[in-house]
Amino acid sequence: MKANAKKLTLPLAWLALTANLVAQSNSPTLATLEELSSSAKKFSFKDVILATTRHHVLDFDTNNPADVALHKKLSTAASAAAAKARADGLPAARANEAGNQMEAFVKAALKEAGLNARTPVTTKGEAQIAGYPDVEILSDPPCYLELKTFNAGTVNTTQRSFYFSPSEHPKVTRDALHLLLAFQLEKTERDGKAVFQPVHWKLRTLQDLEVDLKFEFNQSNRGLYGKDAAPALLSEGAVE
Repeated sequence: MKANAKKLTLPLAWLALTANLVAQSNSPTLATLEELSSSAKKFSFKDVILATTRHHVLDFDTNNPADVALHKKLSTAASAAAAKARADGLPAARANEAGNQMEAFVKAALKEAGLNARTPVTTKGEAQIAGYPDVEILSDPPCYLELKTFNAGTVNTTQRSFYFSPSEHPKVTRDALHLLLAFQLEKTERDGKAVFQPVHWKLRTLQDLEVDLKFEFNQSNRGLYGKDAAPALLSEGAVE
């Protein structure tokens, strides 16, 4: 069901201002920098999406037959993807490398379950892999699906594992359900090589998710060591 349209509240207006500043190339004022670098703030993910994309996060409705049917297909796909990945194994030295391999299994399983899944297309009309969300499902209702992996040892820690950054051309281009599918991975060995395998999966909604806002100031290698850094260079030398 579609979320009700609403006027921008103060937190939403603040988020919208922040998103605009991130996308602008001109320098913000000192007062703005002081505000942005203040202590972390908590926001509803619904509000974040609305403020940065002008689209609503729809609530999953257990009384809506279309939502129930979509849930059934997603659960079928999650089980199939996990079983296939477990049988094949995810050869990798690190868990995040194994996690990257899960996307192909999930997309294949979604299609087998009868869902039209694709890499999300931005407001420029370009398919984009990087950034939130990972998968766009062209269904009724439309759905965005984020993919994650985790291990049992860190599931109850405060380690950050979900990220969303405003973009001038976001991948969220419509009102939709926003769901997250996560696979618990365990490390084992097969034929003397490290292999990860999924042992459990979770499908959850993001409609009630709260996110922390924490700004960072950064610079690229080009700005530190490359051609853009030339005016600041004091000295350098080769090592023989």
